Amino acid sequence: MLHLRIDRGVARLTFENPSRLNAINEAMWRSFPKILDQVQDDATARVLVLQGAGDRAFCSGNDISEFENIRADPLAAAAYNALQRDVAIRFRALTKPSIAAIHGYCLGAGFELALMCDLRVCTHDAQFGVPAVRLGLPYRLEDIATILNVVGLAQAREMVLLGRRYGGEDALRLGLVNWLADGVAAMATIMDAAVADLTSAAPLSLAAARVAFQELSRRDRSPDLERAQRAADRCYASRDYAEGRAAQREKRKPVFQGN
Repeated sequence: MLHLRIDRGVARLTFENPSRLNAINEAMWRSFPKILDQVQDDATARVLVLQGAGDRAFCSGNDISEFENIRADPLAAAAYNALQRDVAIRFRALTKPSIAAIHGYCLGAGFELALMCDLRVCTHDAQFGVPAVRLGLPYRLEDIATILNVVGLAQAREMVLLGRRYGGEDALRLGLVNWLADGVAAMATIMDAAVADLTSAAPLSLAAARVAFQELSRRDRSPDLERAQRAADRCYASRDYAEGRAAQREKRKPVFQGN
């Protein structure tokens, strides 16, 4: 299952399927869009954190034990892929920043979801990979595009074509993660510091930046510059912009409300 908890500005979304290394099954894919909509619509949620339950995995990808029944032929695969595509569209449309806290296995679809986050931190024991070629599966165009946006063409080819695993140090070297932690406790400390920065920042400014990154990294069409400008204009017209200027004048910390 997917578990969402929103507390003190942080929406924590946890993959909870420990017996399958937190693999995502069909029921989880179907519940995912509603959860993302809840995060987007909740004004108290300033940042989204993705994490995995237990001590073995962030998310090991799709639950392949279901494939005989729900992904056994091209038609069934298309329906299953549509579920994942809907989640990806909604995830990319989020105007709130996101962080993935990764330990253990981070493979396939789990890897894709981690790469959709704005920031990533992992432990040394993390294992990243794209196992599609070892399962006889095609790696979808949009999934390859997600990797390309993070690591570039040469490294994306290596990851997809060879299907190798990459550890935490490799992930840091390749730019798959922003920070590498010595353990889960250290990872939590790093993540909490980033969350504190994000929750104290101006929500509309963060939204404008995220929209700009979304549009500039598009591969399906040209960037929607007007959408990015509208997000920027909301900042200029906001009370938070006035609050930021006032805080500078008064030499105090600003208190942003997201309006």
